[in-house]
Amino acid sequence: MQITNGRWLFKDISFELEEAELVPYDNGYCTLNDKDANHYTIPIWRSRVMYVPQRPAIHPGTPLDFFNVVKNYASQKNKKIDDPIKIGCEWNLSESHFNEKWTNLSGGEMQRVTLAIAVALNADVLLLDEPTSALDPESIELVERTLKNKTCIWITHDPKQQERVGSHTLTLSKPDQSSGSYESNSSSSDNDTVRLNM
Repeated sequence: MQITNGRWLFKDISFELEEAELVPYDNGYCTLNDKDANHYTIPIWRSRVMYVPQRPAIHPGTPLDFFNVVKNYASQKNKKIDDPIKIGCEWNLSESHFNEKWTNLSGGEMQRVTLAIAVALNADVLLLDEPTSALDPESIELVERTLKNKTCIWITHDPKQQERVGSHTLTLSKPDQSSGSYESNSSSSDNDTVRLNM
């Protein structure tokens, strides 16, 4: 993928998945549950494949307000939705964290509340960018235990975490500035790791 200034973001990257390991792939397009992207509307797609950033956005109101708005979207109709408070309580949060203003939550509390909401919405695939970076070791263990039962594409810079949480690893080093190519070098501290948890 080349970006507009002529520099390469990715070049000459490939990895293999065994048949049916992540999503079916056929004739140059991706599918989710045997349907291509044209079948889904953007809101439906976002309810099926959910991105959770490392630093969640601060929304107006409380996390519970946000959850109540999202769960009432048309794209969430006819879906099994779980209780984010129950999930959060398994991660050393309390109900009060979900009723607190976003701005009053610590980084770790905000990360866990956001993850609990995403898990409760039962997306088919979670795209996770450093989802435990602000958590203490005990909370990391609790969150990982829950997320191991989900289909995730998980970005982490922690080699020990990548061994704990996933079944496949794609390691990307910083690109060579002259060619834009990524070298796969697991000994480099500049690596970005994408962990596929299936």
